[in-house]
Amino acid sequence: MPKTILIVEDDVLLRDLTAESLSSLYAVTIMSCANADEALHRLCCEKIPTLVMTDIHMPGPMNGLGLAQEIWRRWPTLPVILTSGDAVIDTGLLPARTAFLPKPWQMSDLASLINTLVTLPPQSER
Repeated sequence: MPKTILIVEDDVLLRDLTAESLSSLYAVTIMSCANADEALHRLCCEKIPTLVMTDIHMPGPMNGLGLAQEIWRRWPTLPVILTSGDAVIDTGLLPARTAFLPKPWQMSDLASLINTLVTLPPQSER
């Protein structure tokens, strides 16, 4: 079964760079959304991804933390990576299979965190 990562990030350059970098590391399908409302709609109407990576601060009625809370409620086993350049998160309070990655982050840090949450096939296996 193909693995999928959903990236939720309002900064289009960061979203595209993250998608491109993850595609070069892992044999996965990348889905991306510009806001939490779009992401929640895709989660409800499309295939559930293997992992969700979401920025905490985004414009719109729902931010990334609200999205994460909906994921925890509806799909409690779905791994989530929260990112932010200015939020402070007590990681001890996060549900299982959830992690926080402060911005700016290095791709190696993201890959290491992903590898602790899920098993993804490396790009060479594609």
